[in-house]
Amino acid sequence: KRHMPPRQRLRWQRNSLRRRKRAFYRLFLDELLQKGNCFTGAGVQQESDASLSNKVLIFGFGFFILLTVSAYVANLAAFLTRSTLSESITTMKGAVSAGYEIC
Repeated sequence: KRHMPPRQRLRWQRNSLRRRKRAFYRLFLDELLQKGNCFTGAGVQQESDASLSNKVLIFGFGFFILLTVSAYVANLAAFLTRSTLSESITTMKGAVSAGYEIC
């Protein structure tokens, strides 16, 4: 490396820096997806040597499940806490007087 011309040495250093940056970003993304999968994918298992596309797919699936369950729980809470607008019918006389068809 010392016997390289300065221009070629500079190009080699730039390429080396680019490769290191790409490797760093790839490791960062892998770690981020792994931690995100632990947070969102409660029942989804992931292999440690899975490819990046597999990790993204599993993370997306876990996030979708998280949103679906959250929406269901919010809807259920809203349904259970709403006040009833009409009185409930408890007797046969009440049903007949309200005009409901029995049979």
